[in-house]
Amino acid sequence: MKEKGTGFGGFLACFFVSLLYHFGWALAAVALLIVHFVKGYPLWFVFVGLGIWVVSALVSALIITFGNKNFAGPYVKQDNINPYSKSNSDFGMGEKK
Repeated sequence: MKEKGTGFGGFLACFFVSLLYHFGWALAAVALLIVHFVKGYPLWFVFVGLGIWVVSALVSALIITFGNKNFAGPYVKQDNINPYSKSNSDFGMGEKK
């Protein structure tokens, strides 16, 4: 198993998945854009909808990415106790005495 890394490992992938997960806010912004062109509502409603979409995806990606690193605990190397995957040298076989 790989040791736990530091930094932003996996953050961008998590952010893009969060953008897809929170895509409903983008659809709301598109609906507000249509209402802007049809009825003449202010355009800032569209930007508020897009802002909520990006901020909600960013917050959830930060919580998932950094929360996983904090709650996973330190990496502890464990001994291999599976007899079928050990080599002969682990059992003391093949050594000339």
